Amino acid sequence: MIILSQKGGDTVGRKATKTPEERTAAATTYKNTWQRDNKDRIPVTVPIGDKDRIAEWARQKGYTSTNAYITDLIYKDMGER
Repeated sequence: MIILSQKGGDTVGRKATKTPEERTAAATTYKNTWQRDNKDRIPVTVPIGDKDRIAEWARQKGYTSTNAYITDLIYKDMGER
């Protein structure tokens, strides 16, 4: 949206500021596009209840996320860490 205002008799066009919702949507779109273009996904399926147990175990081990824990285990098993 372009907002026109008059300043000293001249018409000046400027872009309207985005609403917080529009900024949030734009940030989410950017983040999702970056993830799609730069990361691969490997879904892991576990029995009901195990997800929370694994997440708690990862936190107790000092990991910031379940994903960090799982990827660290994989890379260690591959001999890359």
